[in-house]
Amino acid sequence: MTGTYVNKLKRRALNMLRTAENTNDYDLAMFLIDQAIQLYVKAIYFELLGSRIRGHGIRELIGMLAKGLESQGFNELAHELRSFVVNNRDVLVMLEEAYTEGRYGEISYDINDVSNALAIAKELIKLLDRIASSVKLG
Repeated sequence: MTGTYVNKLKRRALNMLRTAENTNDYDLAMFLIDQAIQLYVKAIYFELLGSRIRGHGIRELIGMLAKGLESQGFNELAHELRSFVVNNRDVLVMLEEAYTEGRYGEISYDINDVSNALAIAKELIKLLDRIASSVKLG
């Protein structure tokens, strides 16, 4: 069951990224990228720590994962996650805003926003996969 849930979330996340890459609706693409990151972080959290987390702020979710890793003694990996957030704060904030603004607000996104967000999302997924392969919590 655990592997099925994790795989389902990861599959959904990757499908959202593919859809975001292939749409000309940049507002929708940004929303989908945000959703994809949320799902992937939640999948990794469940995979490594065995519980589900709630929330939709990307930085908050990554922070929860970092805290969970620290609680298990994986301080360097937690530091890497926090550094990722600091180094990519602007794009992550833009994605968090796209969660609501891309649907209800006045903000519109362009191809450059989507390209940057996709690059950051893919980089984060690689980091999360590397962390997951490094951590053995039993």
